[in-house]
Amino acid sequence: MKQSIGRFVLPLVVVFAAAVAVVMADPQAKGRYKKEGTACVWNANDSGPNQCTPVSEGRFKKDGDSCVWDASGKGADECTPKTGRFKKEGDKCVWNGSDSGPNQCDPRKAK
Repeated sequence: MKQSIGRFVLPLVVVFAAAVAVVMADPQAKGRYKKEGTACVWNANDSGPNQCTPVSEGRFKKDGDSCVWDASGKGADECTPKTGRFKKEGDKCVWNGSDSGPNQCDPRKAK
């Protein structure tokens, strides 16, 4: 009798634990990429599926007195660097802080 109860209860416990994990995950997590003209920008106050994917993720962030590129950052730029430019590397658009000249690409352009 105990084995048959265990066979019935254990799967119920597993299903219940999975249901609790799904409910506790935030299905309405805020933030998504939205298309604005030809740009693909992060909107932290929006929800739903992404409308686009940028060529490269990232943003400029303040780091003390410096303005650095944070390749995994999302959101609006916190500053504008004095030098550097975006360069094409294959199908990527990467920041080079020690280079000069016009940008070769736009990381926020939608793919």
